[in-house]
Amino acid sequence: MKNKKCYLVGAIVLILLLSTSSSFALISSNEINRGPELEITTDKTVYELGEMVTIFFTNIGDETLSGGGPIVTIYNDEEEIVYQEACYCWWEIEPGEYEEWPPWDQTNQQGVQVPVGEYTVEGFLSGYEENYVDTASFHILDYEPPGPPTGPTEGVVDESYTYCITMPDEPDCGFFIIWDFGDGTTTEWMGPYEPGEEACIEHSWSLPGVYDIRVLIRDCWGNEYWSGTLAVTITKSGAPSNPIITGPSKVQIGILYEWTIVSTDPEGSDITYYFDWGDQCGASWYGPYPSGEVVVLSHIYTLVSTYIINAMAMDEESVESDWAYFDVEAVRSRTVNHPFLKFLENYPVLSKILNRILGL
Repeated sequence: MKNKKCYLVGAIVLILLLSTSSSFALISSNEINRGPELEITTDKTVYELGEMVTIFFTNIGDETLSGGGPIVTIYNDEEEIVYQEACYCWWEIEPGEYEEWPPWDQTNQQGVQVPVGEYTVEGFLSGYEENYVDTASFHILDYEPPGPPTGPTEGVVDESYTYCITMPDEPDCGFFIIWDFGDGTTTEWMGPYEPGEEACIEHSWSLPGVYDIRVLIRDCWGNEYWSGTLAVTITKSGAPSNPIITGPSKVQIGILYEWTIVSTDPEGSDITYYFDWGDQCGASWYGPYPSGEVVVLSHIYTLVSTYIINAMAMDEESVESDWAYFDVEAVRSRTVNHPFLKFLENYPVLSKILNRILGL
């Protein structure tokens, strides 16, 4: 009796093992033999307005995909058909291979450009025993990268300045951005920001130079593009103010006259003046002088003429101001006709030496 029970149990176990083995073999067989399988794809996921859209029918299965009458239908985000086309042909697509549909030019059935938005393309093939259908989504955007960031175009080292940029209006979803300040530093991805929202940030530069600020923008569809650039000039310090020249605008030759010049530096640095009298004496540097101090300079004009005084201020960081100008008319004295003045007129080199000796 005991042996019969053992035989019975053994038979049951054997049957279970065989059944399990058959199930594993069936599962394994199903995993390996996928048969033909259609996949619809496009060459891009985001297109510019008017850009050609290329569609692919790919066999991702492991057997030949045989089908005819391929049909391509494109729907907008409201599931309305904007494009549909059929081809009366028969395709034999081997595993891993594809057929390419003629590019779509983004026009609807009436030949009009479709608007920006999200679209779905559906591909259809009619086989011997079954039909094959698959879909893929893509977006159309009217790309017009935003203009450059806004903010100061001039500044000094180690001072912080605020810059802003406004997000595009399309697509109607969130944006992420990266700031590039042109000095080798960039931010991490920042956001999300809503369409039309303004994003601002502060930045400072440690070295003088000209830097191009720009922003990398990524929309919710994964498309990335750069904004325009804003050139920012950074100097070591603020430039001195434009010099102010005061003094006589009409003088007599051979007579010593005085002019004053003054400029202020925003950081209080000492100032050196470049002063060109406009005559044969040429130009010289004067200073340095404390910021804001009125400096008195003297000069003798020896020839009858009209002269233009040119002057510029420079601080201790070699940052220069703009040029300042002052017109002077030199005339002959009506009451004094000294022979020495005529002598100087005939010897301009001696007149120049005289000015140097007098410290003019």
